[in-house]
Parts: sequence; C-alpha cells; structure tokens
Amino acid sequence: MLVLVYVNDMTVAGKSIEKVQGFKMALSREFEISDLGELKYILGIQIMRNREVRTISMNQTAYIHQILAYFGMSECAPVSTLLTIKHNLSTSQSPKTEEEVTKYLKYANGLHYLEIVGALLYATQTHLDIQYAVSIVSQFDGNPGKPHLEAAKHVLCYLKGTADLRLTLECSGSKSVDLIGWTDSNWAQDANSRRSISGFFFEIASGSVSWSAKKQLIIALSTVEAEYMVATNAMKEAIWLQVLLEDLGYPQTNATIIHADNQDCITLTCNPVTHTHAKHIDIRHHFIRERVKNKEINLQYCSTKDMIADIFTKQLLWEAFKCFRSALGINKI
Repeated sequence: MLVLVYVNDMTVAGKSIEKVQGFKMALSREFEISDLGELKYILGIQIMRNREVRTISMNQTAYIHQILAYFGMSECAPVSTLLTIKHNLSTSQSPKTEEEVTKYLKYANGLHYLEIVGALLYATQTHLDIQYAVSIVSQFDGNPGKPHLEAAKHVLCYLKGTADLRLTLECSGSKSVDLIGWTDSNWAQDANSRRSISGFFFEIASGSVSWSAKKQLIIALSTVEAEYMVATNAMKEAIWLQVLLEDLGYPQTNATIIHADNQDCITLTCNPVTHTHAKHIDIRHHFIRERVKNKEINLQYCSTKDMIADIFTKQLLWEAFKCFRSALGINKI
C-alpha cells in the first residue's frame, strides 16, 4: 500500500480496497480526518479515472483559470504557441536603473514577477509542454525586463488556450511495466553563457512520469559533449526510478532503454578509451559507461525527427510541437 502525504492532504493506493479501508479506519482512530472517498482532486490537480479502458487522466484546468484571474488575465487572447522559434531573451534586456527594476519586477496590483514564474512552474505538473518556456523565463526572475515579462505573460496566454488539455496515463496493452527514456540537448543555446540546454523525460508503461528542461552547469565544447552530459543526468534519473519501481514491486529485469539522437555520444558511452576529443570531459560524466557495461542502461539511437525530448530543449515549429505534445500523453478532455 502507498500513502502519499503533502502537509494535510493525503491519498492512499493499494491492491486491495479492504486494506485501504482498514488503513483509513485505523488512521481515523488516532486522528481527526475527512474521508473524501475515491481520489478526484488533490493539490489543484483534477484526477479522472476510466476503469474500462484503464486510464488515469490529470488536468489543472481549474488551477489555470484561477491563476489567470489572479494575474488579471482572464480576458486575455489565447495563443497556440509559446516562445518564438528564435527567441532572443537575454540579460541585456534586464533593467539597468533602480526605477526600471521596480517597474518590471512588479506586475499589476503589486504582484511579483516571481509569482508568475512560480505559478507557471506548478502548471508543469500536468502541462509538460510548457516546461522549456518556463525554464527560459525563470532564468530572469532576479532582474526581469519588459521582454521577459511579456514572454511570461505569453505563456499564460498559451495556458488560456490549452486549459482543457490533460495528461493521460494509460496501460500499454501488456502487463510489463517498463521504464523508457528520451534525452536530448541544444548545444550552446543560452545566449548569455553559451551553455547548452538539457532535456529528458521518462515513461512507465507508456505514461509520462518524469521530465526535465535545464541549462547545463558547465559549457560544453561540442554537441557530443552536451549530449553526453545530458545522457549521464538522464541515467541518474533512470537509476532512481529503477529503485522506486523495485520498491513498488516492479523490478526492471532488462536494461532501461534511453533514446539519444547522437551516434557519437552513444559510441562514447560504450568505448572505455578516452579519445582526444573527450579527455577533457569531467570524470563524473563517464559514470554512464559503467552502467552501460553492466547492462543497466541501454543507450539507443533515435532519429532527430522522432526525438520527443526535443520539446524540452527548444521552441519547435507548430507541427512538431503538436506531435511531440501528443506523444507525451497530453490531449483534450
């Protein structure tokens, strides 16, 4: 049985309804609790379960409308895209004077730019599709300028138009609970530091469960190095998920497949020889070689046009964005 607790909100899951009911009864003898029955809503996330087709869907429709009203944007015009393909947000657009800082750091009714970013971050619980855009606008939360504010408001307008989208977890048709990942990077994407953007996501039984879009901590000198570093980070996430699945009674008997779209990166993970072009890479990133050798991780090639993790590393053209958004399990209610 699993018990998930956040402050005073709790949900319980188990293979036997009798055990779940017994647990709740035992808990009620020790504490005053409110039993709301089958899970429908928790922490701003609506849960919908279809037992016939074996799916669980989650959406934040009510939460999105709530934050739009909070920021005075309930009547904003919805948009279908996020950032522009060649967005040029940078620190050079940040305010230079104290007066400008005060003007753009605060929003309507004295609301803080950080509040917008924080609200958007929580929306990524079910809206994986905004993860990259939110990671970009959050980089300027210390000193945002007008372009950064407009970009953050644009993401809110996107949420206005996609508030009815939901994240669906569905059975893959087999009894296997396999962990599969995708990993990608956008070399030297950040205009300020020339650091690369890393992105990965994992699915279990065809349902998206873990994802990330982050700027790398060090500068990569090549696309291979950038891909190699994000593959290592994705591998560490895979190991954690493997341990979690084993605790839940679903040990991974086969190597976890992680898809990458760089052949040289895959070769580097399999070759113990340190080549001239790789000898400068920090030794911690070579940790992935050991896992590949031990057959815990299997890095497989995936063409760029099929690389779903692309959606976490750059703003895509509409057709590709829509395709990958659907592949993540995000669809209409």
